[in-house]
Amino acid sequence: MGAIRTIGIFLGFIPTCLSFYCLITPFWATNVSNNNGIQTTNQKALGLWKYCEKPQNAGNYQCQSLSQFGIAQLAQYGIVGFRVLVIISCIAGTGGFIAGVASSDSVNIASTKKDKGRAAGGAAGMFSVAGVLILAATSWAANSIIKRWKQLQMGGGEISISAGTQWTLGAAIYAGWIAAVIYIGVAIIMFMGCCSSSDDEEDEYENDYQGPPGAYTESGYSQGRKEFV
Repeated sequence: MGAIRTIGIFLGFIPTCLSFYCLITPFWATNVSNNNGIQTTNQKALGLWKYCEKPQNAGNYQCQSLSQFGIAQLAQYGIVGFRVLVIISCIAGTGGFIAGVASSDSVNIASTKKDKGRAAGGAAGMFSVAGVLILAATSWAANSIIKRWKQLQMGGGEISISAGTQWTLGAAIYAGWIAAVIYIGVAIIMFMGCCSSSDDEEDEYENDYQGPPGAYTESGYSQGRKEFV
């Protein structure tokens, strides 16, 4: 049981880091280098908070905040929704990781086996929530990029779909999908650890309880009071 939880804690750290990567990276969408036979010279990336562009032969991306476009425009294209889902996923993933550590036998945050089992169950629930939310955010974004953002033009303080940049899926989408799969797998592992803890407690109780003393049984008190004629 302890080994199962340790594996779950270790694996739970990976999708949590991936979720934070999805939150801060600008690589949710990247431009297609060859757009209908036209070779583009600049590399572009669009994330939840920034729009970045790297001119040809330049060393680094030059980024600008998406706050210039306004909440209404960002909400129209789903970016605000992506933000909310990913932020909650990061919070749930962090909470799941902390609860998983609390369920470990190597720390004394939860003092009893029952409390450790509850912590493992809480970790399983929070990891499940984190996985579902990051999956929803990245899948929603992928659908928008493929179907709606085919030619999304950004500039001049406005976002518009016109004859502009051809976008495709960025690294954050794939990182989010990987995080979702690991989150759900870790949730199953922690749930198994929670159930195993409950079974161990029941077995320990049965082994400790040996029944009434033998003298009590032999004396006849356990069979009711005897009548003498």
